Amino acid sequence: MSREENKGRWKKIVLIVVAVIAILAAAAGAAVYVLFQYMYSASQHVADEEVTIDFNYVEKAEAEGALDEGDLATLAPDEASAIESELNSVIVQIESAAAQQEVPISDYCYSILLIGSDRRNTSWYGNSDAMILLTINSKTKKIYMTSFMRDLYANIPNVGVRKLNAAHALGGGPLLADTLRSNYGVLINNYASVDFNSMSTIVDLVGGVDIDVSADEARVANNYIKEICQLQGRDPNAYYLQGGGVIHLNGIQAVAYARIRYVGNADYQRTERQREVLSGILNKSKSLSVTQLTNLANQMLPLITHNIDQGTVLSLVARIPELMGYTIVTDRVPYDGLYYGSNEMLVPDFQQTISRLHATIYATE
Repeated sequence: MSREENKGRWKKIVLIVVAVIAILAAAAGAAVYVLFQYMYSASQHVADEEVTIDFNYVEKAEAEGALDEGDLATLAPDEASAIESELNSVIVQIESAAAQQEVPISDYCYSILLIGSDRRNTSWYGNSDAMILLTINSKTKKIYMTSFMRDLYANIPNVGVRKLNAAHALGGGPLLADTLRSNYGVLINNYASVDFNSMSTIVDLVGGVDIDVSADEARVANNYIKEICQLQGRDPNAYYLQGGGVIHLNGIQAVAYARIRYVGNADYQRTERQREVLSGILNKSKSLSVTQLTNLANQMLPLITHNIDQGTVLSLVARIPELMGYTIVTDRVPYDGLYYGSNEMLVPDFQQTISRLHATIYATE
C-alpha cells in the first residue's frame, strides 16, 4: 500500500471515529434532554392564568384549623370601619412609595419568590407563613434571601389592604408575587411554593440539616412535631427533641423548628429560623455530586408548585457550579426601626424600606 493510500485510509478512519463520537454525543444529548423533559413534566408547573382568586379561603382555613385570626377579612363590619381611615392612609403610603421606585429591569439579577404555605390539604392555597425573596446577583456574586413577614400590611391588587399572607390564600403564588411587586417595587421572575408536608420531605431528601436549637425552642418545637405527626399518621415519640444543642434535624423536626413563633423575638425570629433551614438545605446541596443533584431534583420537583418555564430551569441548572461559590446574605422586611405596629399588624416606612431593599439586592459592587 502506497503512502498516499495509507494516508487516505487513516483519514477515513478518523472521519468514521469523529462521526461515531458525534452520533454518541447527540444520543447522549438527546438522552439528557429526554430525562430533563421527564423530570420537568413531573413537577407541578402551573401557568399564572390558571390560578384563580378564592374569596372563600377564610371558610376553608377555618375548616382546616388554620384560620389566621389577625386577617382583616375576619373582622366584623363595625371593627373594619373603625380602622378604615388607617387602611386608606396605608394605601396612599404604598402607592406613593411605589410610584417613586420603579421595578428594576436588570440583566444581572434573577429573583425567585420562595413560599411556604400552612395548608394541610389542597382545597385552598394556604396562608403563606414563609415568604423569602431569593435574589441571585451576578455582579456582587451573592445570593440575597430576604424574608417578608406574614403580618405586614399589604395592598393586594384588585382586593385591597389585608395582611400580606392573605395574598397567597386568595390567589396563590401569582397574586403574592404581584402584591410584593406593587408594594415594594421588586423584580420577581418566578415563584416556587411548598406546603409543610413537602418541605419536610425536601429536608429529608438532602439528608437533614444541622441547627443550633435552644432548650426553649426544642420544647416548643415538640408541640409542632406532635401536630405534624398526627397529620401524617406517625408516632411523634420517634421525632421529639430531647433538649437543646446543635442537632441534626430531619424533615419533620426542621419544619417544626421553622414554625416556632413564640420563643425569642416572636415572628421576627421565626423568619430567621426559616432562613436557617433554607440555608442549611442550600449548603447541603453544595456537597452533592452532579448525579446526586440530578436524583434530588427528580424527587424534589413533584413536591413544588411553580411557574418557571423549561428554558429558565435549564439556564439555572447550567449555572449551578457558578452559584455554588456565591455568598448567602440574609435579611428581613420590615427592617428594624423602619416600621410601627397597628391592629396586630406591621406598617413599614415604605419609602425608606424600598430604597434600602433596592440598594441591597440590586447592588452592582
